[in-house]
Amino acid sequence: MSLAVHLPADAGDGLSTARLVLRRYAQADLPSLVAMNADPAVMRYLGGVLTPEQSQAMYEQRITAYYDQHPGFGIWVTSLRTSGEIIGMHCLNHIHGEPLIQVGYRIARAHWGQGYATEMALALMRYGYTRKNLDVISAITDLDHVVSQRVLSNIGLTRLADRQFPHPNLVSCGPLAYFESRRADWLAAFAPQGMPA
Repeated sequence: MSLAVHLPADAGDGLSTARLVLRRYAQADLPSLVAMNADPAVMRYLGGVLTPEQSQAMYEQRITAYYDQHPGFGIWVTSLRTSGEIIGMHCLNHIHGEPLIQVGYRIARAHWGQGYATEMALALMRYGYTRKNLDVISAITDLDHVVSQRVLSNIGLTRLADRQFPHPNLVSCGPLAYFESRRADWLAAFAPQGMPA
């Protein structure tokens, strides 16, 4: 399976896979963000549901402002290539309060079980290593979130020692499962699957 169909210089300019495409968030996407962040099932391992005001703050501070602060990185809308329907989000951005760049995702409940988290996260791993020349990509997830841990392993990250992060948005989560991969190791493992344009 090809890991990506199109790898632009900025993922928000249409990083795409066989079924999915990324783009930057816009104000019109706020209702879908609010709805996803208000779903207890989606947010079970993500610190709990967010109010509409909290989602608005996330949109303004963590999403749109980040695009200008860190070009080529961020949190992007993930949508279906065929219909444009929003199915969630993917990110390649800093862990709160850390220099570490993480890969991550949040998929709306109606679209669970389709492999979408893995498909686009693989493309972001390749983008991070080949377009952004990162040396290391990390990821964090709840200790009990075994499905997410399986996704992270499948996209080429290795679980290291659990870590506690001091940022206010993370400290209440307690220790988190910490994953990491390194550029040379990841490319050696995944390069045989092809380097898309």
